[in-house]
Amino acid sequence: MTVIAGVDVGNATTEVVIVADGVILGAGRAPTRGRKGSADSLRGAAAVARRVARQAGAVVDEARIASLRPVDTSVRTVPDVPPPTGRLRVLRAGVATPGGAGACVGVPLLLGDPAAAADHAGPVVVVVPPQTRFDQAAAGIRVLLAAGTRVGAVLVASDEAVLVANRLPAAIGRVPVIDQVDSAAAASCTLLAVEVRSPGHPLTTLADPVALGAAFGLRERDVGDAATISRSLLDYSNAVVGLTPAAAPAPPPPAPDPSPRRDTDAGDVFTVDLAAVWDAATARRGSLGRAFLVATLHRQPPDAGAAATELATLLGIPVASPLTEPAAARLGTATTPGMLPGAVVADIGSGTIDAIAADGREAVVAGAGELLTLAVAEALGVPRAAADWIKRGPCVRLDGGQRYEAEDGGRGFLDAPAPAAAAGMLAVPGPGGLVPFAGRSGRQHTPSEWRAIRLRLKQAVLAASLQRALTALGEPGTRLALGSPAQLLLVGGPAADNELVGVLTRSLPVAFTVGRGNLGATRGGEALGHRYAVALGLALA
Repeated sequence: MTVIAGVDVGNATTEVVIVADGVILGAGRAPTRGRKGSADSLRGAAAVARRVARQAGAVVDEARIASLRPVDTSVRTVPDVPPPTGRLRVLRAGVATPGGAGACVGVPLLLGDPAAAADHAGPVVVVVPPQTRFDQAAAGIRVLLAAGTRVGAVLVASDEAVLVANRLPAAIGRVPVIDQVDSAAAASCTLLAVEVRSPGHPLTTLADPVALGAAFGLRERDVGDAATISRSLLDYSNAVVGLTPAAAPAPPPPAPDPSPRRDTDAGDVFTVDLAAVWDAATARRGSLGRAFLVATLHRQPPDAGAAATELATLLGIPVASPLTEPAAARLGTATTPGMLPGAVVADIGSGTIDAIAADGREAVVAGAGELLTLAVAEALGVPRAAADWIKRGPCVRLDGGQRYEAEDGGRGFLDAPAPAAAAGMLAVPGPGGLVPFAGRSGRQHTPSEWRAIRLRLKQAVLAASLQRALTALGEPGTRLALGSPAQLLLVGGPAADNELVGVLTRSLPVAFTVGRGNLGATRGGEALGHRYAVALGLALA
């Protein structure tokens, strides 16, 4: 009886399956050491093979490994270059703690400046300089009101909008008060437009280019600038826009990338534009990062048998490379009950999606689990380790204590109280309990909003990569006869994502049925689930 070890060195995980006479004796996995195909990764694979053999009580006679092609994922931040807006300028938008409510368009009046104390027939926007305390600002505004000045809004340089608003006389009502505003820039404007709405409610004047143009008395040639400004303020609940005496100079073009990509051995490159994902998911502006994510699959190494030679030296047994990774994945997946003879197999890994048809046609494309992790990390501004858990499925919002709100609006109680510091944040189950998270710059997402963003990210990364792989195979559904079934079986680590079947089903033609592999279930021994497809296929080859 020959005992064979199938070894699959992935970009993130190394998996080993030991088989004898077609019966699975044992399986195990560990994180890949170093870069896929490196000497460290092969030393790690040898250690996993020895451990699995020891746990199975078997002596391995030979091993099999496919040629290895690494994938690199990276992020390239998009410089946020504002478009030209003529004489209009956004001075502040989306502060966390504004005061008051309403909208006002008026001339700026710098508090404490004797030169600005002249009479104004219309409303004024009081600009509080940074050195002025909130109580001094409120006292100064009361003096202006007593002198007959029509105060329509207040801008505060420090973070004290609520403190100032709470000390204003009731006679002027709840005028809009916005803080963290550049007082010098505000005071230099000809007119200021200030608007504060309830949290979550859109602006009605500043986000309407017609209303904004009328409020500022803009000429026809400035209408396009008003439209640009209003478009940038969608989804904000407070903002300040200034009208300057002259148009600002055009912003300089972004500096060239100091480290352009020089992947001369790149076999496939997949890029995801996060800004396009946010627009498709109708995510609130300013709540997510902006970047291009790049996954690069390197070409087949010149010496395809180098990994087998190195592993043979490490294990001291013969090692062969009988199959490619996609072919091995199909052979391993064929041990799934209910798999149709003509099924397409998609092995979704950390770096690539490997697809193989029944007739042996195969395609390997960059962009898979690690790219999705990177997208979530960049979107929320969280570490990749946290993003790896956040991406996996539904979240809850922690309402304090043990109460939570689910993505479908349902409410319930946790088994144990959540940390007080996590109140109001979203959270997902992690290896040591709940993993709380928020959006960039502290902006909170609702559970349903994050669900829409998360599913859209999976659509943009995993579904788009799978479509590329199926198109390369010639299997996007266009060649199927009307009514003929086409089965797609998913294997690999990301196939554990319970949302993935639904995401891919929505993105594929109706003729496709999508399911997960259950490897080894038609063989003796314990079934392996959706993992170990390549390792099992190599061991059975």
